[in-house]
Amino acid sequence: MQWGQAVALVALGLFAGGYGTMVGLGGGFLLVPAFLFMHYDPRVAAGTSMAVVLANAASGSASYLRQRRADVRTALTFAVAGIPGAWLGALIDQVLPLRLFSILLAALLAWIGVRLLTTGAHSRDKLESAAVRDDEPRPGLSSEDQERFLSRDFVDSEGVRHTYRYNLAAGVALSFASGFVASTFGIGGGLVLVPAMVYVFGFPAHVATATSHLIIAITAFFGTASHALYGDVLWGPAWLVGIGAVVGAQIGARLAKLVPAAPLMRLLAIGVLVTAAKLTWDALT
Repeated sequence: MQWGQAVALVALGLFAGGYGTMVGLGGGFLLVPAFLFMHYDPRVAAGTSMAVVLANAASGSASYLRQRRADVRTALTFAVAGIPGAWLGALIDQVLPLRLFSILLAALLAWIGVRLLTTGAHSRDKLESAAVRDDEPRPGLSSEDQERFLSRDFVDSEGVRHTYRYNLAAGVALSFASGFVASTFGIGGGLVLVPAMVYVFGFPAHVATATSHLIIAITAFFGTASHALYGDVLWGPAWLVGIGAVVGAQIGARLAKLVPAAPLMRLLAIGVLVTAAKLTWDALT
């Protein structure tokens, strides 16, 4: 590998790591298309990206843990549920054709991007207020229904208190699905986790971003291991991109707390829609 190629891979990791950490995606949604454009086999693109996502998510999680914005209990619960999905995703990759891989990935990105762009500020405010109300006793729910909801209440390093509540069973199902999607496409489960945690479960956006990163770090470890068993990881490019991603993750984690929640979601939407359009064009031409 030439020096120019090595520098380009590090730069790719720096950008993907910084942006991915800032929006809670882990950077894989940029890396997989880039590897596909470099003519990697889809299995190798997913496996190599997953290794980078692991490095990026671990680095970003360290920053978020110092800020105490990650919901550790929820992250561990969701991660355990996502591990079987990560193993299954690597298995599915062994039989998924390139064109179908690209189309499915583009469809997933487009759906998430459109969903984020069509959820306006009024809807966000409504969801956030509903999440606050959900911390109080809910009229009409039986004691059995109440037990299905897990309440969270913690204070971050800046003294901000975060209180919300979510359905545990739905969260476990979501985690399995995100682990499967993350490992299949090598994109990091934040693509599924962040929108669902914010818009379905009512997590504060910054808490969702930080918690998602910790979940990704754990599930990506198992996703990388499963891809490695199939020989789908190119370790040289993974290390070079990973170096940039680790540095970028530290930058992204610091920028994330300076950017309001709405721009965070718009940044995510723009990124995934542009990527989806490019993937679709390449798959159909």
